[in-house]
Parts: sequence; structure tokens; C-alpha cells
Amino acid sequence: MKASLTKGMPHGFEVGYGSFTINGRMLGHGDPIRVKHGERVLFHILNGSATEIRSLAMPGHEFRVVALDGNPVPNPAMVPVLWIGTAERISAVVEMNHPGVWIMGDLADDDRHHGMGVVIEYAGQRGKGQWLAPAKSRWNYARFAKPDALAAAPDETIEMTFAKDNAAAKGFNRWTINGVSYPENAMMAPPSFHLNQGRRYRIKMANASDDIHPIHLHRHSFQLTRLAGKSTAGIMKDVVMLGGYQKAEIDFVADNPRLTLFHCHQQLHMDFGFMTLFDYV
Repeated sequence: MKASLTKGMPHGFEVGYGSFTINGRMLGHGDPIRVKHGERVLFHILNGSATEIRSLAMPGHEFRVVALDGNPVPNPAMVPVLWIGTAERISAVVEMNHPGVWIMGDLADDDRHHGMGVVIEYAGQRGKGQWLAPAKSRWNYARFAKPDALAAAPDETIEMTFAKDNAAAKGFNRWTINGVSYPENAMMAPPSFHLNQGRRYRIKMANASDDIHPIHLHRHSFQLTRLAGKSTAGIMKDVVMLGGYQKAEIDFVADNPRLTLFHCHQQLHMDFGFMTLFDYV
């Protein structure tokens, strides 16, 4: 970004929103989630936004993450805040051990005030939902991985670098994979990567931008095997957030022939080039 601005290029356009909802209702405009002291509640959470990465916290409570994208994690762990990339899913258990009326909502005050939250109401408690910001924490998939485990060696490795050209496409950022931007007006571009059925592939991804990218591979689940230099063996997903200037490795078996789309699930990035095709040969 700094280099682009030095060259005189402007910031690329982004999108913004005036309201947010959980289960179709803005905070304060729907029924609360009613719980009882001592219950264990399993939340299945889906980020259904086309462009937004969201956070979720509940004062006085923690989340025990038990599954990611519908796949049980090898090492369920407690976290104070959930971070959920576009199209990601998290299943987490909360011990209801702190009676009151609370807001489970986003860390961003402005977005929460514009609806990104829901009231959690304990039986016998009344009043307005209360919000208290949790202590600072860092989201890290590695805490849910098998400790000290390593993934099996792949049959083949594919290297990918993701980059951004600031404001290069009608004022929007243009995105590339290995220097190639998916054609804007093409219903289908020629596949860039060719797979052999039954082989195990490792994609080594390097994010050369300052944006977080929720990376998605269609029609396959993958194992997140390495993130920012740490082993994450055993975590099965189909969307993974790749942080700014971060590296990650994912493994998958080519077991579902025909064309397969690989892309950033942030719609604005996808619309301006951040996708490519695999085919089977």
C-alpha cells in the first residue's frame, strides 16, 4: 500500500453498510436468545456476508470451539472472541454461568450499534442488554490443531502468491494470483492449474497484500497444514482466513473431477480478479 501511494495511486474503493443483522434482526429488534443458568448451549454460527469478516463476543463468557466449517477440530479450545471470515462456519459451546442480560455482538462499536448483535437473556433476568468489551486476544487456528503433529507429505506442491494493484480497475483494487487476474467479463477462463485424480496436493499460499483473504476451494475440503510458520495439522476446512503478508499451506486430495473454482470469498476481491480454475487431466 505504501509503495502504491508513493507512486501516486489512490486507495481503491471499498464497500460499506448501514445495517447488520443476526438471524434477520438488528440488535434490539428481535426476541432475545433465552437461556438458563447452568446450561451448555451449542451455537452454530455462519458468516453469511459477501464481504465482511466479523467478530463475536459475549461479556463474562467464553466459547469452546468444537468444529470449523462443519468438521470437528482435533483440539477443542476456549477463546474469548470468535473471528469468522466470509462464508466460514464455527460451532462453539458456551457454559451459561454468568447470569444477566448480555449482548453477544461484534467488537466494532459502530457495527454493533448498527445491528451486529443479539441479546442473551438468562431466565429470571430482565433489563437492557449489557455490553463489556473483552480483553484483547488474537485469533489463531493453530490452537485447535493436533499438538506437534505433522501432515503427510504431498504428491505435488502448487505455489501461489496473491497481490493487489491499487485502484487499477475503475477505481477498485485489482487482484492477482501469480500475477494473473481472472478476466472481468469472462464467464469461464482457461484453467490455470491441472490436477491428476487421486493425488494429494499442497497449496503454498503467500499473501503479498495487507488485506485479510478468506480463501475458498470449491467441491473439496482441505487440511490446513501450516499457518505463519506453525503446524496446524488435523484442521479440516473449506474456507481459511489468510492474514496480511501471511503464509499458509493447505492440503487436499483431488477426488472430485471436473472444473473447480479457487478464490477469495470476499466478493469485491473475487469480482476484480481474485479467482482461478483447477481442472482434472
